[in-house]
Amino acid sequence: MSGLIVLAFAGLLMQEAAPHPSTQAAYQAPVIRPFEPGRDFAREPAQGDADSDLYRRPLEAPVVVEAYVRSYEFTPSDVEAAYEQGVTSAEIRADQAAGRLDGAWRLVDAAGQRLYDLVLSDPGAGPVEGGWRGPAGWGPATSDGGTLTLEGVGAMTLERTGSGWRGQLTIHGETRPASLIRPN
Repeated sequence: MSGLIVLAFAGLLMQEAAPHPSTQAAYQAPVIRPFEPGRDFAREPAQGDADSDLYRRPLEAPVVVEAYVRSYEFTPSDVEAAYEQGVTSAEIRADQAAGRLDGAWRLVDAAGQRLYDLVLSDPGAGPVEGGWRGPAGWGPATSDGGTLTLEGVGAMTLERTGSGWRGQLTIHGETRPASLIRPN
């Protein structure tokens, strides 16, 4: 009998508690930074059409539609075009690095009724963190890739389906089918 007590006590000593939120890693800037032009940005001469009339003068008086033969907008300069291209490229790289759970989600029951709204940050490697909002209030949400935990409410198993996720949602001991979908 005392051997059972010793085994039970040893089992209690081996259990580990979840880390306290204050011990988790602090925020770090993303690996992919926004567009930052280099030192020689816009100092290189234009190639090809450099000697032609690329840019129109600003309009100084109204022009009737019948007399207008070009675009209503100014032609962007090389600097403006390069900056827009750099920003677009940085956005594409950030989207490519994000994980599959990144973004806004809606948790719905089998009938399609909204249960919770979620926003998750999935860096592609490591823990997924975010928050949930629903009829019971709001709180943090986390995922390890196999389970989505809505702290203070319950958890859902995750199985990938096309553009969303499905699984079993357990709230207050009651389990039912549910899905994660992108909101319209």
